[in-house]
Amino acid sequence: MTWGTRFKMLFGTMGVFILIAALTYVYTERESSATSATAVVSANTLPVGSDYGGKLVEQHVEEGAYVSEGDALFTIDSLGRQRDLEMEARAEAQDEAAESAETTDDSSPEPSASEASSDAESSDSASSDSASGDSAPGDSAPSRDADTESASDDEEFSPLWTVTASASGTVAEVPTGVGGYIPAGGIVAEVFEDDSLYVSADFLLTPRDFDRLQIGAPVEVRLPDRTTVTGTVDEIEVATEDGAARAFVRVASEDIAHSDPAGLTAPGTPVHATVELRDDGPLAGLRDTATDFLEKIGL
Repeated sequence: MTWGTRFKMLFGTMGVFILIAALTYVYTERESSATSATAVVSANTLPVGSDYGGKLVEQHVEEGAYVSEGDALFTIDSLGRQRDLEMEARAEAQDEAAESAETTDDSSPEPSASEASSDAESSDSASSDSASGDSAPGDSAPSRDADTESASDDEEFSPLWTVTASASGTVAEVPTGVGGYIPAGGIVAEVFEDDSLYVSADFLLTPRDFDRLQIGAPVEVRLPDRTTVTGTVDEIEVATEDGAARAFVRVASEDIAHSDPAGLTAPGTPVHATVELRDDGPLAGLRDTATDFLEKIGL
């Protein structure tokens, strides 16, 4: 055998080993990323409720409008509010009358002996005058309580109740229109909180790949116009489905959080999310394959 033949056999054998190793590596290589099964833009939603029930008589905002904290949203005609105002006014009037009476009693000094004697003489004189017919029968002092109660009854209180925004944001939904009835404690609107947009995505992963999904992992989000923004994994929840792990992931992205909730990143907009999985090295796939093989043969 010539040296040329020997070199050919050597290089041929090395080439076969290299090809087998390359194919094995490709076959056993782990996926470096995972693509979402579904993903949508979401936002923190703040429900706006009413303390009083009644008929919605005026709507000051529409869906998609931006509101600031304290802005008027709706006006409700509520008899419950009117009754509460009347009861509060009566209670305040009674408290004021009681305080006034206590103040009058506390400010009256004890009469001295000479004053008592003088008062007694005055009383005797008044009695004699009364006996002689100088007094006017039927005269009496006006009643303070009667006047206060009468003034309270005459005062009118408005049944109109204005619901205001408790935080700044974009009006997401108005479930009841003008003329509808709002129960006490009922929801009159929902508001998307400012700078609270995020991506809600779910991934169907093998248990081994789920173990490689980590908080803080980079995520690429592709919007409907095919532009991409970046984010990170913020929260992870998991459920088992047909032996696989369905991971529900919240993706935080500064580009999305501060965007217009009524534009391309409006809540409910479908997007695609791709998350990077932890890299355990080039031999991790080979180890996984060997481990799976040993488990199958019972070792």
